[in-house]
Parts: sequence; C-alpha cells; structure tokens
Amino acid sequence: MTSDYDRIRTGIEFMTAYVSGDDLLSAYVAERRREDPMATEALMDGTAALCAQLLRATSRMTGKTEHEILQELARGTHRHEQQSGD
Repeated sequence: MTSDYDRIRTGIEFMTAYVSGDDLLSAYVAERRREDPMATEALMDGTAALCAQLLRATSRMTGKTEHEILQELARGTHRHEQQSGD
C-alpha cells in the first residue's frame, strides 16, 4: 500500500517534469515505464493526490469550496481557449 506522502511525491515529480517541457516529460515517463510497466497508473494516481491536496489548501486559503474552485478553473480555461482560438 502506498502512503499519501509517496503518492503526492510521485505527483510532484510528474508535474515537475510536465512544467519542464515536453522533452523532459517524455524522458521522465519513458524512464518510469522502463522501471515499472504500471507506472502510468501510479503517475495518474500521484497527480490526482497532489491536485486534491492543492485543492484542499486553496479552499482553506480562499474560503471557497473545492467545487467553487473547480468551477472557476473550468470557466477560466474555457475563456482562455476561446480567446486564443484553440
């Protein structure tokens, strides 16, 4: 059984590779898959755990519910996509 700490740490590693660019992300995922064929599932789980932790922290800091924050993110992303024509 994986601890929450390990799950969140995996999410941090994955998101660090993600924000570092496509080449680093691809290399990181390929390395993880070589180490463990089930790595994709662990990366998804870790990223979800990290997002949940960040969502809880943001909710506490802003006084908004987690649902309100998710709705704001969805609306903001939709507006950005409409403005950029993607």
